[in-house]
Amino acid sequence: MFLPLMHLTGVTNHVDDEYRWAGVEDPKVMITTSRDPSSRLKMFAKELKLVFPGAQRINRGRHEVGALVRACKANGVTDLIVIHEHRGTPVGFIVSHLPFGPTAYFTLCNVLMRHDIPDLGTVSEAKPHLIIHGFSSRLGKRVSDILRYLFPVPKEDSHRVITFANQNDYISFR
Repeated sequence: MFLPLMHLTGVTNHVDDEYRWAGVEDPKVMITTSRDPSSRLKMFAKELKLVFPGAQRINRGRHEVGALVRACKANGVTDLIVIHEHRGTPVGFIVSHLPFGPTAYFTLCNVLMRHDIPDLGTVSEAKPHLIIHGFSSRLGKRVSDILRYLFPVPKEDSHRVITFANQNDYISFR
């Protein structure tokens, strides 16, 4: 006699809940780039590191993705972000939740970096409150989980806010 999977593992729905332990500990995010990054991509990686509290940035060097993933798993990293570029412009990034996924690719367009904005102050490194809007479909909820669980649980008195707004499958970030 076979029991349904949910009876064997304790999962309450048909989709495995890979984020069931989220919020118990802060996520450990590792950010790296494609091979031989331009100076602009390195700058973007530094800025992305400021977005995710507690994230670490490593230089990829000649390491292959498989070796990076194994190293991340061995060191308790929860998420790996690999940023890609085309002619010095960031064009996309891969977010992979470790150890078993999910993995998502996000295309970037109209990227405006902090260094491009004159007279901008420093970034708060407080844990942000998140506003996630327009992710109502089943796929939208999955994507919002991927994004949401890259961030630690904020403190109540935190004044930092980050918004992800989905409109026609374009996610605006601010």
